[in-house]
Amino acid sequence: MVKVKTLALSVSAALAWGAMGSAQAATTTQQVADLKAQVAELQQMVQSLSSQQQQQAVQLQQQAQIAAAKPAPVAPTASSTKPGWITLADGQTQLRVYGSVRADSTYDTKGGNSDTTSITNNTNKVPLNSANGTRNNLNVTAATSRLGVDVVRPTQYGDLTGKLEADFMGSSSTNGDGSFRVRHAYLSLGKWLVGQTTSPFVNVDTMPETVDYNGAMGGGTKRNVQVRYTQPITANQKVLVALEGGDVDKLSTAGTALASGTTTTSSGGNRLPALTARYDIATADKKGLLQVHGMLHENRISAATAATNAGYNIDETKLGWGVGVGGKYSFTPNDTVFANYYHVKGDNRYMFFQNDAYVASRVGTDLYIGEAEFDSGLLGYSHKWSPKFRSTVAAGAIWYKNDNTYANYAKTTASQTLNKNLYNIIVNSFYSPVKDVDLGVEYTYGQRETFASKTALVDNKGDYSRVGLMARYNF
Repeated sequence: MVKVKTLALSVSAALAWGAMGSAQAATTTQQVADLKAQVAELQQMVQSLSSQQQQQAVQLQQQAQIAAAKPAPVAPTASSTKPGWITLADGQTQLRVYGSVRADSTYDTKGGNSDTTSITNNTNKVPLNSANGTRNNLNVTAATSRLGVDVVRPTQYGDLTGKLEADFMGSSSTNGDGSFRVRHAYLSLGKWLVGQTTSPFVNVDTMPETVDYNGAMGGGTKRNVQVRYTQPITANQKVLVALEGGDVDKLSTAGTALASGTTTTSSGGNRLPALTARYDIATADKKGLLQVHGMLHENRISAATAATNAGYNIDETKLGWGVGVGGKYSFTPNDTVFANYYHVKGDNRYMFFQNDAYVASRVGTDLYIGEAEFDSGLLGYSHKWSPKFRSTVAAGAIWYKNDNTYANYAKTTASQTLNKNLYNIIVNSFYSPVKDVDLGVEYTYGQRETFASKTALVDNKGDYSRVGLMARYNF
C-alpha cells in the first residue's frame, strides 16, 4: 500500500512539473483540466487498493481466530506407548509378560520333622521341645517361580487393565507340587477392581524384604476374590474399600471340634462377604508411608439337632473383626524402618501363623462360638550397603488373649496345637551381582508356646532354627 501511494505521488509530481513546463511553452486551460482529472483518477485507484488490502488483512485475522478456536485433531493412539510391551493385532491392546525363575533351599537345624517341614517358615507348627523332633532337615524347591501377564487397553472411560499371575506351588503346603496356583487374576477400570488380588487388610507395602517366600511374622499376604473401590483423597492419600469372598472358617479336629455334645458339626458357611478397608497416607517426598487397616466378617456354625428334631439345623453366628496400622520411613536413601501392629478377633484368614478362628461348643440344642483374640507386631530395619548389597533385621510376634472362652478351652483340653505366643527373629542379606538377579541368605530363629501348662513329660514350648538360601532372576 505504501509503494502504491509513493508511485501515485511520483506520477502526480511528474505530471505537475510537466504541466508547468507545458504552460511555459503553451499554456492552455484544457491541458490543466486534463492533468487534474488524471491525478484524481490515480488517487481513486490508490484508495481502492488500500481498501482491498485492509479487507484482506481483516479476513486473514478472522480465519486465524477461527482456526485457533477449533480443537486440535486427536492423534491416533500409538501402536506401542510402553517400552517393552507387546501390541496386539487391534493396535490398541498391549501386554507385558513378566515373572521370576527362582530356587529355594532351607536347612532346619532345630524344629523340623516330616509333618511340618516346608520351604516356608513353620514356627507355629514346630514340635514341642519334649517331642525330640528330627533335626537337620534339608528342603529344596523351584515351585516358587512365578509367571505373570499385565494387559492394558484404552477405553472411553480410561485404561482397562488386567493382571494374571501364578506360581507353581499348587495346593501343596510343603515344597509345592509343580501345578499352577493363581496369585492374582483381576480387571481394573477407573476406580474399580474385580478379581483376586491382595486384600486391603494386609500390609505388604510396609513389610521388610525376606528370603522366606511367605514373609515375616506380624503381617500377611492374603489374596482374596474381591470387588474393590479406590478413592483418591489428595495426591498422597487414598481410601480402598472391598467386599471379599474367601475361605470358610472350618471346624477341624485341632481345637475347633465341639467341646461337648455328640452330634456332627460343620461350618455353616458365610452368608455375607467380608468387608475390608485401607487408608493410605504417603509423605510428599515419598519417603514415608502410613496405612490403616480394617476388617469385618461373619463366623457361622451349624449342627444337626437331637434325634427327636432330626432334619432341623441350629445356626450360631459371631462377628470377626480386626484393625491394624503399618508404616515405613526411609530416613536416608539407604536406611528404611518398618513397623506393623494388628488386633484381630475371630479370624484366621489374613495373618501368618494364626490359630483356628474359634472353638465351638454345644449345650443341649444351643451352639456357642468362642472366638480367638490376638495382637501381632513387627519391627524391621533395612540398610543398603551398596547398589548391589543390602541387609534386613526384623522381629515379629503374635500373642493371644489368655482369659477368654477360647483360651479356657485350649487349657482344659491341654491342646498342643493352639499357640498362646509366637515370635521370630530374622536376619538376611541380598546380593545382586547383575541387574535383575538376587542371591539371598537368611537366618530365622523362632519359638511357639501353647496354652497348655508345662508338665514333667510334656513341654509347652517349641524352638525353631533355620537357614534359607534363595537365587532369583526377575524378567
